[in-house]
Amino acid sequence: MGSNLSHRTKLGYGAADWGLVAVESMVQIYLFKFYNVVVGLPALYTGLALALAIVWDAITDPLMGGISDRSRWSGGRRRPYLLPGAGLLAVSCIWVFNPPPLDSNAARFAFLLISFILLNTAMTVVGVPHSALGSELSLDRDQRTQLFAYKRLFGTLGALVGLWLPGLILAQTDGQAAQARGLASWWLATPILLGAWITVRATRGLDRPADHAQPKKPLHLWRLFADQRSTWANPFFRVLLLAFLVATIGRTFNASTALYYYEYRLQLTEQEAIGWILLPFFLTFLASLPGWIRAARRWGKKTAGVIGVFGLGVSTAVAYPLFPIGELTAPLLYSLAGGALAGAIVLLDALVADTIDYDKLKTGLDREGLYFGVWRMGTKLARALGLGLNGVLLWLIGFSAASAAQTPETSWRLALLFGPTVGILFIGAGLILWRLPLTDERHQRIQHLLRRRRQRLHIAQGD
Repeated sequence: MGSNLSHRTKLGYGAADWGLVAVESMVQIYLFKFYNVVVGLPALYTGLALALAIVWDAITDPLMGGISDRSRWSGGRRRPYLLPGAGLLAVSCIWVFNPPPLDSNAARFAFLLISFILLNTAMTVVGVPHSALGSELSLDRDQRTQLFAYKRLFGTLGALVGLWLPGLILAQTDGQAAQARGLASWWLATPILLGAWITVRATRGLDRPADHAQPKKPLHLWRLFADQRSTWANPFFRVLLLAFLVATIGRTFNASTALYYYEYRLQLTEQEAIGWILLPFFLTFLASLPGWIRAARRWGKKTAGVIGVFGLGVSTAVAYPLFPIGELTAPLLYSLAGGALAGAIVLLDALVADTIDYDKLKTGLDREGLYFGVWRMGTKLARALGLGLNGVLLWLIGFSAASAAQTPETSWRLALLFGPTVGILFIGAGLILWRLPLTDERHQRIQHLLRRRRQRLHIAQGD
């Protein structure tokens, strides 16, 4: 379906990621430090609460995928979940960044755990059906890459909002971090709700009709978990997922330690770190997407992805420990190069849809929701591991949230965490991706066989 999608449809499809990634960005960059330094929850307990909530959320991702695969709504099986999920996401984002006065670490831990579970569940209700819908809109390889590039485009715009808005409000509130984070969460309701509404409108009539949804069997949890295990038998999906999990651990660790590194290692203010380093990184990331799409057409998605991810790992490992303290020029220049390399990540999303074609050929079933549910589950488990490790490692290197200045030893250890530790993970992800056996030629053969099967079915049905 959707062999010749308009640019308006492709652009509209991606819009839901605007609010989704805005929340993810604000959470990944600010939430850990907010609860650790501002709310006063020790780093070890902050990391544990975030990790536990994400583990729960990881379990719900494939369940949501299975639910959407089996849904039989008149408007389709993916789109009807987007607006209700967006409403829940807006409310839960406001809740998690506006905690009530709490007198004990136990109460702070419980509030963070419960509110973050709710937020992540809402993200699942939006994110899994939205990703699965993108895989179904077109069978054409290049159009799929464009669809997920538009998705990543809005995701990058959302990341910019989630990064820039709290910093802007912080500057207007005279450095009152609690007030700034709380107000920013209210403002995020606009991209969350508007983005979901645009996607629902733009893809009207393109969601798979309810009477064609597969399978028609009732939903049972034991069957969903059995289906999840079957995705691991897909050799292409298995390698791609493993590469993405390793990269996600690195991304999570990088995002959650960024403000620590720039403030306590390079001794920059939060406004300097956001305005002169993180913002240029995201802008360069956004500008690099068309180039990575062209690179995928010329070299293949896998090769282009390996170049970007591996290059990001090597440069990260080398650069961050060498940056001079108190200077902006070197990290600013690297943010431009790093953002361009990181744009290759869009190719991994597009490769997921290609690996699902192999499953369709082998099983004859449309299980995009299941696959993207497992993909997001793996992402969440990797994020949980990254956040949990962040809390443990900050504690092990002797970081103290109560101290405005850290010891030279702690400062140097922060540089090692933010540079070589993250870089090695990206290098590992690139090496794993290089082992992916799904070449462009093999995928074209898979799609050729799928087209022949559809033609035979149409002939047999008298179409």
